[in-house]
Amino acid sequence: MAMVTVCGYPCAGKSTRAQQLATFLEAKLAHPSTPAHLKPRRVIIVNDESLSLSKRVYDDARAEKPARAALFSAVQRVLAKEAIVIVDAMNYIKGSRYQMYCEAREVGVRTCTVFVATPPDRCRERNAARPEAQVYAPATLDNLISRFEEPQSAARWDAPLFTIAEDDPAFDQSAQVATEELLGSTEAERIWTAITEGVIKPSTVATQQATTSSTSYLTRLDSSSSALISSLLSLQALSPLSGSTTLNVPLPSTPSASTRVTVDLNRSVTLPMLQRLKRQFIQLNARTAHATEFGEKEIISMFAQYVGEHSR
Repeated sequence: MAMVTVCGYPCAGKSTRAQQLATFLEAKLAHPSTPAHLKPRRVIIVNDESLSLSKRVYDDARAEKPARAALFSAVQRVLAKEAIVIVDAMNYIKGSRYQMYCEAREVGVRTCTVFVATPPDRCRERNAARPEAQVYAPATLDNLISRFEEPQSAARWDAPLFTIAEDDPAFDQSAQVATEELLGSTEAERIWTAITEGVIKPSTVATQQATTSSTSYLTRLDSSSSALISSLLSLQALSPLSGSTTLNVPLPSTPSASTRVTVDLNRSVTLPMLQRLKRQFIQLNARTAHATEFGEKEIISMFAQYVGEHSR
């Protein structure tokens, strides 16, 4: 049915807002005025706690990447037309939000983003007041705040965007609009409208399953991963690569077209290293040649993630 991506600084109050939203949505689904076709729905919250992920994973990039991958995998497992999935996490990297947006489009559900806008100093105060097991290290907290990529309403993967201030009413707090009594806050009702009446965006070429033969699929895996390697090495020749690197990669079948991807790198890469990762990547994905086959854009995006996770 829908995916709601909650994002914000650490200790911004995202989990509180996510729980409020879940309570409101469950009440809305059970209300007599809700159309019958919307009633057989589940509300599912996916967060670090549900995956037993410690706050300490954010102290180290090598531990953080598998944690983000675990969150994405959990979202993939529960996304369905019969569920409302609330992704309660920092979601501070726009590439991660885009990846989940593409997955939602492939499943065929509506999406929206809730940005919990709490000032950094207030987040630091809340972190200091937390129990020791739930505290971010001060340096980690500052690092995550500085790396946060704020959602933009103009970005299709963030839209529609709902920005919630710290002192805004709780989502599950009833409100009065004219003569109508609402089950939740005005913003909560707007989110409900977005996830029940908004446009369901069709899957793109990048998320559609291809129906080509396994031989041509292996060729596509090879050419698409080679395109990313060429783009990475060309960019590295101009300046050293470190951290989050965004680049445009030409599509092998249509050189005049390109796809934009982000690669998280901890150090410079070499051609032998990239060739080794390419061989591993193709071997892993060749097993899907008789099942799920991806387009060039999706393969390039997948290989970019694979390079980021294995080029340590």
